[in-house]
Amino acid sequence: MKIVLGVCGFGLGHSARQRPIVEGLLARGHDVILVTNDQSYDFFTLHLPQVRNARVYVPVIHTTPHGLDFSATATDPRNVQGEAHSAFWNACGLIERHFGKPDLVISDYDMVSAQIAYLFGVPLVTFDQQSKFLGYECPTIDGYTPDEHRMRLRYFFPKARARVATSFFTVDYPPVDEYPVTIIPPSIGRDVKDLLPEPVDGHVTVYISAASHIAQSVDELLELFGQFTDHRFTCFVDADATSVPDNVTLKANSRADFIESLRRSAAVISTAGHNLITEALYLNVPMFLLPFDHYEQQLNARIITDTGLGAAAATLTSADLGVFFDNLDTYRQQRRETTLIYNEFDGDTAFLDLVESLLRDLEGRK
Repeated sequence: MKIVLGVCGFGLGHSARQRPIVEGLLARGHDVILVTNDQSYDFFTLHLPQVRNARVYVPVIHTTPHGLDFSATATDPRNVQGEAHSAFWNACGLIERHFGKPDLVISDYDMVSAQIAYLFGVPLVTFDQQSKFLGYECPTIDGYTPDEHRMRLRYFFPKARARVATSFFTVDYPPVDEYPVTIIPPSIGRDVKDLLPEPVDGHVTVYISAASHIAQSVDELLELFGQFTDHRFTCFVDADATSVPDNVTLKANSRADFIESLRRSAAVISTAGHNLITEALYLNVPMFLLPFDHYEQQLNARIITDTGLGAAAATLTSADLGVFFDNLDTYRQQRRETTLIYNEFDGDTAFLDLVESLLRDLEGRK
């Protein structure tokens, strides 16, 4: 079957999750064209260069704790990109030349691929972590509501044949009948699933996303890490530092280097992205989370702290970090005992099976 797969390019989490999906679709005999932007374009160009990859441009949507910030979105200079319109039509032309018409479009929070599905009049399946906020009555967290995600999802994907959400935690909130969403376990890439954790005492991985807007600067964080001389911090950050303590190593964001560091870590300090949390849970690495100033990461951090698997705060202090390091064994033990976090990481297989069932149904209707 001819499948278009769109992947959000803000951060690497969406790309890492979709790599096993692309590989699984190819292994099952399907033809795939990717629609990517920003970091997802770079990721798949590097890791799956044999797959056709149409680069597109998407708007940067700004948020408030309770919805979207229309003024900031309108004035963001990144939203005035002359290439956006031509890139969209070039992507459509690539698809038409190779597919004529696709059989199915899958979107991981990518609005352009959804527009392509509507344009060609083919079924759209959304597969992301955010759709659970549309399909379930998720709670308000410290004044943050899921409305920002609901607004995005209704705007980006008003119509879908199926909506699928992956989740590292069990979702027991009341469902929203208007937007049925299927929840599946988390998915991780083979580059993580094939690894065995070998934690080294005192080794800490730090990841600060390029899209991060945490309260502290890199210099402030590094100065804080320098106080913990019995720990070594491997920091993946996209920023320069004025001074680097002796117990800190700065590294460029490399997927292979990050995963190797994470599997050897006694702890990880990071923003609260879904994919990184999933990988840390798989490798049983306790987390200190610095969530973004928006709903999804606030909820992710709350789930981790409520289940006793780590700590979270708006800013990192010496006192909080010391308490966190003192409780690492407790977090690891709680990871083995909690029933609120998935222990299966086969979301890729579950999703691929769902896609096969849908494709058989579509084929039967022809």
